[in-house]
Amino acid sequence: MIFLPLMLALFSIPTFAQGVPMQTTQDRADGNRLIINEKPLFISGMNIAWNNFARDVGDQAVAINAFVNQFRQIKGAGGNAVRWWLHTDGQADPKFNESTGAVTGLGSRTISNIRQVLDSAHAYGIVVSLTLFSFDILHNDGNNKTAAQMARNLKFMTEPENLDTYIENALRPMLDAVGSHPAIMCWEVFNEPEGMTKEHGWSTTKIDHSHVMRFTNKIAGEVHRRTKKMASTGIHNFSQGERSRYSAAKLIAAGGDNDGHLDFYMAHYYPEYGGTSESPFHHPASYWGFDKPVLIGEFPAQSWGPGTGYSNIQPNTAMTITAAFEYAYDNGYAGAMSWSMTEGNTTKFGNFNTTKPALENLYAKHKSDIEIKEVEIDVPTGDLAMKLALNGLPKEGTDSDGGPWNELSIEQGTTNLSSRTNFSFEMYIEPGSGTNLTIVPVIKVGDDWTWSPAQSEQFTLAGKPQGEWFTITIPVSAFGASDLSQVKGFILQYFAKDDPYTGTIFFDNVKADNSVLFNFNLTGSEWNTAADGASVSLAARPGSGSTPIATKPSHTANIDIRTLDFSKAQIYDIHGKRVFANNADQLKSGIYIVKINGMSFKIPVR
Repeated sequence: MIFLPLMLALFSIPTFAQGVPMQTTQDRADGNRLIINEKPLFISGMNIAWNNFARDVGDQAVAINAFVNQFRQIKGAGGNAVRWWLHTDGQADPKFNESTGAVTGLGSRTISNIRQVLDSAHAYGIVVSLTLFSFDILHNDGNNKTAAQMARNLKFMTEPENLDTYIENALRPMLDAVGSHPAIMCWEVFNEPEGMTKEHGWSTTKIDHSHVMRFTNKIAGEVHRRTKKMASTGIHNFSQGERSRYSAAKLIAAGGDNDGHLDFYMAHYYPEYGGTSESPFHHPASYWGFDKPVLIGEFPAQSWGPGTGYSNIQPNTAMTITAAFEYAYDNGYAGAMSWSMTEGNTTKFGNFNTTKPALENLYAKHKSDIEIKEVEIDVPTGDLAMKLALNGLPKEGTDSDGGPWNELSIEQGTTNLSSRTNFSFEMYIEPGSGTNLTIVPVIKVGDDWTWSPAQSEQFTLAGKPQGEWFTITIPVSAFGASDLSQVKGFILQYFAKDDPYTGTIFFDNVKADNSVLFNFNLTGSEWNTAADGASVSLAARPGSGSTPIATKPSHTANIDIRTLDFSKAQIYDIHGKRVFANNADQLKSGIYIVKINGMSFKIPVR
């Protein structure tokens, strides 16, 4: 299993209604809005892309905690949409005949995983662009697919009968089960398929673009016949050559399905590749000549230009992230979704925290065009820790993947451990928990996320104290990595010995020597697991007395801070620290949680 980063650890996992009813009204694109479940929307959000590359669907449990957390963040900032990749490059799903490239079916949990994610999105008023495949299906960086898988994927992409088997054995079952789920923004055929074409591609294997057109036509046709949802695809950029490919006439000519057209377009922009002539942030949507609405499907999640981490750009393309979202709204685009919540190179691309102010700003100005529904959620506050609850975790060798390992993953940008001596974290085992759990600390290093376990430092819970905090310390040298200056993430592998494991463990204050790397009290902490019988959440640190503050961070309360009766209100900063003030003039600029008359509100002070 490989987990890529999240942006904020969970506080709690709500219980969602099971089996959200399928939508009965037809979605459509109209003008510069997407009409979803009868509501016109400007799409304002981010790419999730994946939490477990190519394995969010397949045979293993989905990391639903991670998705719920991301939906909470987007909703809390005032956004309404995410983009999520499904099959991606075919590593885990769909199932193939390895010699012919024909599709035999879906992973055992693919449909249930998709349903869980969509039900969770629906609970938070979020819509999801479901991206089926990426150019990665024909790209091998030497670390993810075998030569046999690459040969199989090439046959899948180029032999027409193999697409027919995918439609029959994979696509139709998905569409029939969840195809009209109200949380679906669209079914997106490809992410940047131009990348695998001979005409403009960069993948390690390339094909004629006609195969991409055939796929797009036939999959879009199925979406239109079997669901109430729209079809789209993720175009690499806004250049003339790319945007002229996907007209209904050209798609139908390529695949022969008269229903196989796109309802709106999505195109991407990165300022190091495209200058102002290809920038959607320097030209209105009408400039491109699309015959249907267009949404900006990818662009950096932070400001780009001098003084930012994204400074290697084309001349005159600099833009703040807030201005980018505003430009998209003001200039006729159907929406904007930045990249991404799970990007490993956060220094360059940014993350949720760098996009959050732009989402909040747009929501404050255009709530009626963005909000799908109001949702009451909890704001994590006070002294918090990460809680791992395991209920009947399968014993070693019997989990759904047939392997012994489960992974608790924490990642954020790049950390330099080359001059550090020890890596440590605090643990708390809830009384009554089992002791038959083994844990192995691991780091991931470099651009290839090379796996480096501290095998000699593995430990079991047997003999460890319960009901009190203790510290685990690992010599940095035990990880055995050749370059400790580029540590991308930390993992605790864990597995049950002899019998299934049940118990609850808290983690806190992850350190390199005396420097705290993660304490889970502030945004930016990341912790995730997708093991059978496991859930992870952000919770009050045992013994701290912390409690959550109930609020509605999806919108700003209609309270004028200057008229507030401070003698009757309790005021907290966004991290849960009590603030004492007699009037608004004593408050610094920022976001505050105000409790008054038994209710809680999020109020900005400028």
